[in-house]
Amino acid sequence: MTRKQASVLGGVLIASVVGLWFAIGGGNRQGDAEAARDEPLKGPHGGRLVRDGDFAVEVTIYERGVPPEFRVYAFERERPLDPAEVTVAITLHRFGGRLDRFRFQKRDDYIVGDHVVHEPHSFVVEVVAEHRGKPHRWSYESWEGRTEMSPAAIASSRISIETVGPATIRQTITAYGRVVPNEDHLAHVIPRYPGVVREVRKRLGDAVAKGDVLAVVESNQSLQPYDVKAPIAGTVIGKDVTAGEFAREGEVIYTVADLGTVWADLNVYHEDFDRLKIGQRVSLETGQGIAKTEGRIIYLSPFGAESTQTLLARAEISNPDGDWRPGLFVTGEILVEEAGVATAVKPSALQTFRDWDVVFLNEGAVFQAMPVQPGRRDAEWVEIVEGVEPGERYAAENSFIVKADIGKSGAVHEH
Repeated sequence: MTRKQASVLGGVLIASVVGLWFAIGGGNRQGDAEAARDEPLKGPHGGRLVRDGDFAVEVTIYERGVPPEFRVYAFERERPLDPAEVTVAITLHRFGGRLDRFRFQKRDDYIVGDHVVHEPHSFVVEVVAEHRGKPHRWSYESWEGRTEMSPAAIASSRISIETVGPATIRQTITAYGRVVPNEDHLAHVIPRYPGVVREVRKRLGDAVAKGDVLAVVESNQSLQPYDVKAPIAGTVIGKDVTAGEFAREGEVIYTVADLGTVWADLNVYHEDFDRLKIGQRVSLETGQGIAKTEGRIIYLSPFGAESTQTLLARAEISNPDGDWRPGLFVTGEILVEEAGVATAVKPSALQTFRDWDVVFLNEGAVFQAMPVQPGRRDAEWVEIVEGVEPGERYAAENSFIVKADIGKSGAVHEH
């Protein structure tokens, strides 16, 4: 058999198969009005079939092994037409008024669109075809990831509607540690001369002013008593003296700390070392009923702890009411990056649909799943790199209810 004979035979076989498909009911000629009441008409390639008299086109979205593309097949009197005889243009009317226009060129036994059919495949399709100088026009709906909810249903489900817009994304490192005295405001009190302690004036935990007498010591040299005074104002946090004891030379008998500021010594894991800098803000909490507070990193140890492979990061905390007591365990969130982004949504808005991350855009009663590419995030915001635009409205809180409603509505991926 010659190549020409094989080509002719192939064309005859295709025409026979398509003719048989129409004959057994695939090409039911009752018209689009009846089809709209029931299931849409399907063509022999599994696409949407629309007709005008003896002329029909089948619109498919082909995506096996290639990015989604329009492939259109033309028929006259239920027989395939040479694609070169037909001119087609398609306009997609997408959510939010977006328009996506396609031109076509011949390829094999069909004509193919000039660019990718981007997700979601949810739109009103407007098809314009011309054959032998006669124009034909059709319009049909093809929804995916879309649902409608009444205002009452939206309110009762507590679905909050927010607007896409700019936000500040804060990247943090979580670290754990404890409160310690501020050593820059700590005094170790040592008697000037050794001798017997005759009086002990202050006890552990007492508040003292600068110059207050802490103890009276009788000098071992002169046998005269002298006052041991507080060198700074603060709180007695250490006491190692009792009346009648002998105070030796160089011995610390009191420790006084000004607790108006304290330190939070935090242990940061090795992989986060390079992200730390002096001056970074830290949010601190104890979980002990004490209100959160903020401090700043004032010191980064040049040495790591061998046992834990952590680095010491020290934050200074203002402590005017004395709530932040040395010894308390703390959790710190160290702010390592703060960046303004133009497009952000609430974290509660992100859901999964098919294999996408999506945000459900809203317009009146309609919600549409829109695939997005998330970027940086924190506890309050998620940056959206691609998929939605500032000013668009979306379901924020309880967006999972919209997802469930779409599942019930059956708006699935189908072409």
